[in-house]
Amino acid sequence: MQIIAEKQPIVADQAGVWEGEYVHLDADHNIIDRHKSRLVCRLEDGPDGVAKLSQTNIYTWADNTQEIRYFDGTFQGDRVWIKNDLIDGWTGAIEMDATNRTIMVGWTRAHEPDFRYYEMITVAEDGNAKNRTWHWYRKGRLFQRTVINENRIARDWQAHDDPSYYTFKPRAAL
Repeated sequence: MQIIAEKQPIVADQAGVWEGEYVHLDADHNIIDRHKSRLVCRLEDGPDGVAKLSQTNIYTWADNTQEIRYFDGTFQGDRVWIKNDLIDGWTGAIEMDATNRTIMVGWTRAHEPDFRYYEMITVAEDGNAKNRTWHWYRKGRLFQRTVINENRIARDWQAHDDPSYYTFKPRAAL
């Protein structure tokens, strides 16, 4: 984690376990979905000298269904690059933010060339809460927003990790 911590301390500080709620809105601000979340964010320096980020998002709905999403990336230059079967994108701190509290994320979907996604993450001064907004675009037009409020429940992600967190599991009953 030292490699990312030296160049992007606010990104490195996201390592840990976060819990919160996602609220999805259509373009007219109507709620179309909401669910609880638990994120396990891992940052490690690989033996090859490459810094790696991986994250598992565990979503749980009121109807007691759950979905698990996993992605990972490598730190190169000034950001973490993420590429897998679903997405191609990046995440990095916004250098022009003098408070060093803002991270941006951008990606496209591998099989939807007209799809774009942008996220802004604003981290609280104490580093233990964050607010995220997602903007979803298709053919250059906004079609959805997601508003997320999260609190860190642990910095030690290893104590909360599980081998089942490293593969996609579609939404299903618990």
